[in-house]
Amino acid sequence: MQLVLIRHARAEERALLKRDRTRALTVDGRRRMRKAARGLHALLPGLSQIATSPLTRARQTAAIVAEARDDIDVTLLPVLAPGAPPRAVLVWLRAQSENATLALVGHEPDLGRLAGWLLSGKPSGFVQFKKGAAALIEFAGAPAAGKGMLIWLLTAAQLADL
Repeated sequence: MQLVLIRHARAEERALLKRDRTRALTVDGRRRMRKAARGLHALLPGLSQIATSPLTRARQTAAIVAEARDDIDVTLLPVLAPGAPPRAVLVWLRAQSENATLALVGHEPDLGRLAGWLLSGKPSGFVQFKKGAAALIEFAGAPAAGKGMLIWLLTAAQLADL
């Protein structure tokens, strides 16, 4: 399995009157993510499915990545919401084909913890994602904690340059 973890693009600042769940991407965040999505698809022509956190900014990021290609399904995955344990994501991953190339769109610090857990078996945040960044983790067989191999970790700007 090839697993791409993507942090949502730049979003509106938190405001006292706006709920965090509904914060949308900024105009600049959308623009940068469109460029990054083209680079992402150049690296991963076999990407077949995107799962996203239910929060607005993540759903919008997933939609931008999906728009760069016509044949990608986007699935809402509640366990990608902030605060969900990495094990819940692994349950979903194990239900997917071992030959799939999948993308998960989520939030920091959760993506960093998930990546750390998949790579080392410990939910540590030694991998950090800037807004719009993506990492490719590969598994030789079924995904499991500590069994992933980090292939690359790129910022949105690096993806856009591809």
